[in-house]
Amino acid sequence: MYLNNNYAIIKYFLLKLTKVIFLCWFILISIISLIDIIDLNNKTRLKEHVLFNDIFLLTIENIPLRADELLFYAILFGAVIYFLELRKTNEFLILRLNGISFWKAFIIISIVPLMFGLLSIFILNPIISFSQKIHSVHHENIFGKGSYSITISNQGLWLRDRSNLGEIIIKGVYLDSTNATIKKPVFFLINSDTKLTKRIDADWAYLENQNWNLENVKTDGESFNTSKKLIIKSVLTKDDLKYTSNNQYSLNIFEIPKFIKILENTGISSTAYKVYFHKVLSQPIAFVGIIVLTGALIFRKHSRLPPSKTISFTIIGSFLYFFLQRLLIALGTSEQMPIIVATWIPSIILLGLGLLVISLVEEN
Repeated sequence: MYLNNNYAIIKYFLLKLTKVIFLCWFILISIISLIDIIDLNNKTRLKEHVLFNDIFLLTIENIPLRADELLFYAILFGAVIYFLELRKTNEFLILRLNGISFWKAFIIISIVPLMFGLLSIFILNPIISFSQKIHSVHHENIFGKGSYSITISNQGLWLRDRSNLGEIIIKGVYLDSTNATIKKPVFFLINSDTKLTKRIDADWAYLENQNWNLENVKTDGESFNTSKKLIIKSVLTKDDLKYTSNNQYSLNIFEIPKFIKILENTGISSTAYKVYFHKVLSQPIAFVGIIVLTGALIFRKHSRLPPSKTISFTIIGSFLYFFLQRLLIALGTSEQMPIIVATWIPSIILLGLGLLVISLVEEN
């Protein structure tokens, strides 16, 4: 009944905030995209085969990812502009005169950042996944592909290498990256014409001093003596076996849990994907937190700061949040801190500070 009686007022405030955030979002995306174009142009200046059309397409393909990265800051600056305008025009009094407390007002206003959070998870994230797959292919065509990274699929792990025998594609069931050991490896030897010249199967292969040491080897179906080992030179080191070429951004939020299981089954670290998964899920809390905190600070009765100082404090606060988030994520990625703690704590702290300031405003 309460919401029905005040529907027109609530709709006005929510739509106004939404429009301001979208405007800030559009401006930030435009600025960063322009910077990306300039940066790509500088990187490809000496590549005669690269046209401006390629640079433009790379930038367009990367816009969904940039949009997601900038959404927090769009909400932040949108909140500052919105609440300063409400304070200047005293429009917030309309809510108070209709019997809406600070708590109720901010609960209502929080619908907007919450909707942006859900938009980020369920709509923008799948778009990012699709666009990044296209972007990766386009980027590789221009800048080349890292030749020796690991690729993961439902069929197991795949690895490219080069040796004295030529180009090698290695397929395995399981990788122990700590000991640089692959279970049930199959080595496909490729000549300069990209034709298969030989297949070598083994029970185990371990990398040591840039040499693959194969045990219980079979080549083209013919068994070697099981006591005999085969050594194949490699350009890889043990560190090269710790990373995959799969880009976490090319997977949407619904595909990541399945891919994490595939990684764990093949012995590859899934930490980066777990961090990304929880970071995406925690975004709505951060969005609500920054709206609540910004509005509460601006509407404190005993804190009538001029707009310039309010904006300065808000920017400083956002950088502190950014620093804390990056620090904790780094700790989570390096497994020095539980991933859930590392990804969710910054957002929870931000929301908690906002609720604390609102309680102080309400008391005054």
